[in-house]
Amino acid sequence: MKEISLHRVNAFLLFGILFVVALYYGKVFFIPLSFAIILAMLLTPVSRWLEVKGVSRIPATLLCILMLLLFIAGIFLAISLQAVSFSEDLPQIQRKLSQTITQVQQWIQQKYGVAPQEQIAFVQEQISKFSQSANKFLTSWVKGAMGLITSFALVILYLFFLMWKREKYETFFLWVFSGDERPVTKETLQQINKVAAQYLTGRIISMFFLAICYAIGFSIIGIENALLISLIAVLPTIIPYVGSIIGGAFPILMAFVSGSTGMVLPVIAVLVVAQVIDNNLIEPIVMGSKLNISPIMTIFAIVLGELIWGIPGMILFEPLFAIIRIICDHVPKLHPYGFLLEDDVEEPKWMDKIKHLFSKGSQ
Repeated sequence: MKEISLHRVNAFLLFGILFVVALYYGKVFFIPLSFAIILAMLLTPVSRWLEVKGVSRIPATLLCILMLLLFIAGIFLAISLQAVSFSEDLPQIQRKLSQTITQVQQWIQQKYGVAPQEQIAFVQEQISKFSQSANKFLTSWVKGAMGLITSFALVILYLFFLMWKREKYETFFLWVFSGDERPVTKETLQQINKVAAQYLTGRIISMFFLAICYAIGFSIIGIENALLISLIAVLPTIIPYVGSIIGGAFPILMAFVSGSTGMVLPVIAVLVVAQVIDNNLIEPIVMGSKLNISPIMTIFAIVLGELIWGIPGMILFEPLFAIIRIICDHVPKLHPYGFLLEDDVEEPKWMDKIKHLFSKGSQ
């Protein structure tokens, strides 16, 4: 019995290692394909609706892709228009930054007796020590971002063919798992499709909500270029947990540089309040039970995704873990792994009531 258990453990570890190696060395192929699959799951209901209205498959698919491109173009257009206004205020921001640095140097000199020249020499020394690791980190992030841009055309091509011949791929999986397993396979595919589409839709709605909250809050506080700062702060939130911290650093910095130190605390308050409402109200409503992945497994997914695929991995590995969980839930021998992945934190009763009200309103 021990030999069988050891054999299974070794087989599982070997499969995991080979799977990670394949993902790492095949990322040029897998990253665009993964984005295309998730987008296809999101846009397929729209294509089906167009087909019911009398539009044939290829025009319906092209219309869905056009809507996606227009949505992305709209985001970049909004950022570009706001960036023009931001560039006009750049000299003032630079002067404010210079004044702030001078004040900090004077405070350090008065408090600790360190001259500004010594401060500059110390900072330069620390920067030179940190530069090597920082350059590697920034290079990996830039490569990830450039990989997203250069692979965009490939994503669109994959998306077109996945939506055009979607029944063929479903039939393939049903043929592979024939007999008594076919109904279970069909149910698994339906759940994967639903969860992936629900996750992406919910993430977009969540980002839209945060952008509105940030823009309103920053405008009330009096920060210039509030819309641009809001958009830049929201874009990293597509990455769970980590994205909100990265995105929140920019408006805090801009409040400190372009405004006054008295603006920093109100900006932090806006960020915290918006995130609390989004995490506890908006996301649970628009995503349902989200991906039903435990928090620690979500962190594992983010860390592992960054190690293997960089930025795209941080975005894609959370829904990938959800797909693995769904498969484990439908395969009896894999139930323990599904149990390990699933979220066992119970939602408060008031959240169930709100979801019930929203479900009634949508019917």
